[in-house]
Amino acid sequence: MRKYPVFLMMLLIPFTTALAQPIAVSDLPVGSKLTYRLTGVYVGNKTYEVVGWSSSEGRRCKLVRVHVQVNASGSFFYKGINSTSEFCYDDRGRPLSEVLRVPPEFNLSVDRVSITYWWEDEETFPYRTLIQLMGQENTSYEVLLKEGLIIKRSDGSEVKLKFTGKNLSKVLPFTPERLSEPYLDLSSIRLKEGYEKDFGTLKVKVISLENVQTPAGLFPCFKVIITGNTEDGLPYKSTVYVTQSKPRFTVYYITNIIGIEQTGYLLEARIPEAKGAISSLYYWLIPLFLAAVAFLLIKKRKKRGG
Repeated sequence: MRKYPVFLMMLLIPFTTALAQPIAVSDLPVGSKLTYRLTGVYVGNKTYEVVGWSSSEGRRCKLVRVHVQVNASGSFFYKGINSTSEFCYDDRGRPLSEVLRVPPEFNLSVDRVSITYWWEDEETFPYRTLIQLMGQENTSYEVLLKEGLIIKRSDGSEVKLKFTGKNLSKVLPFTPERLSEPYLDLSSIRLKEGYEKDFGTLKVKVISLENVQTPAGLFPCFKVIITGNTEDGLPYKSTVYVTQSKPRFTVYYITNIIGIEQTGYLLEARIPEAKGAISSLYYWLIPLFLAAVAFLLIKKRKKRGG
């Protein structure tokens, strides 16, 4: 019997947890780079780079490269994580695909994990997820969350497994955070003071507008409280400070699950000026220019006719 799923689970649980934080990305233009300092269970830096556009299963998405260099505090097995992975987000900030690299020093038959998600409406958990362990031996797990069904495919065979929220992590070699913690990208919502709305299992509430000082600068931010439950029923709460102005992004956050906190604050921010404003200006100037030319021609003809 292959033993790599056990080691993979021990490896990727802290890795995916360090990645899965409430960072808004859908607003960020290509060329943006944000670096966060993490404290709490995981201590270190995490950098997001928006590298361009791509597609996942025919769906257009924004390709974001995420580099994590952290220490998993209190872990005797995994002293540090230093890896780069790629995520592709749709226009609502939901991840459509992830590629996680497994560090070669672990000498596993798996060198990367590819994850593809499918979403419906405003649901905060994907209704379908495909997890592929890729390398010398290939195994896939198709997770149908609403049906409570996992289809495992390996070596030409197919096995169907039933699960509940409480035993999902026991059936899979590791559980992606998008299947355990509810997900919502705040940059895709029109926030304002007093805003309050439910998104599936999550409740979002804007508390106030505050100035937040970080090493990257001073930012006017909405203080947003996100509460809900994880897939296995544990209480979830995030306090997120997200910029008031566009492009909207996270400046500081505190995530708490049953008393275990993880925080992150912005160290550096590089956001190129959007070309959209210039394009929009030309969009309006061209018809105005043509209208002015037409007006002058008509006026000139009238004078000749007179």
